[in-house]
Amino acid sequence: MSCSAMHNGKSTLGGKEALMSFTAGSCDSVLQCTQRSFKNASLPNLLHFIKDITIKSKVSKMTMVVGLIYVHRLKKTLPSTARGDFDTPYRIFLSAILVASKYLSDHSLQNRNMAHITGGLYTVKDVNTMERSFLGLLKYNLWVDVEEVKMFLEKHRVELDIDVEWSHDQDA
Repeated sequence: MSCSAMHNGKSTLGGKEALMSFTAGSCDSVLQCTQRSFKNASLPNLLHFIKDITIKSKVSKMTMVVGLIYVHRLKKTLPSTARGDFDTPYRIFLSAILVASKYLSDHSLQNRNMAHITGGLYTVKDVNTMERSFLGLLKYNLWVDVEEVKMFLEKHRVELDIDVEWSHDQDA
């Protein structure tokens, strides 16, 4: 069972919606998490959170794709016994796009801005910790080349409902 149990595995929304839906499903399936509690009752559903952050941060489709590659790498490296809190998929998403943005661009997302964009759900200290933890779990293996992106897009073409000719500067 996934952490937030909001992704049905189908991507019939098309384009940007499919990308966000696939991202939610990918982040949600990394590991098993605890159920929603009073502590995390203020969190929106994961897909809404991803849409909101993506729009506010103006993250590009390519940043989302590289972030997804990192999420899939993370899933492969974690032991099957790994567990997380209810908000772990939210943290994975934020970390993935933050790290991907920094990898791809000199004008990347900044931790302070990401904390602000979350509307108070996470502090700058939280975002810093997420980023460090994510990098450590990936063993700082951030290299992604054009061939890996092409292979990822081809492998997930149906779920992403994509045109492989995306450019770096298109917003998700």
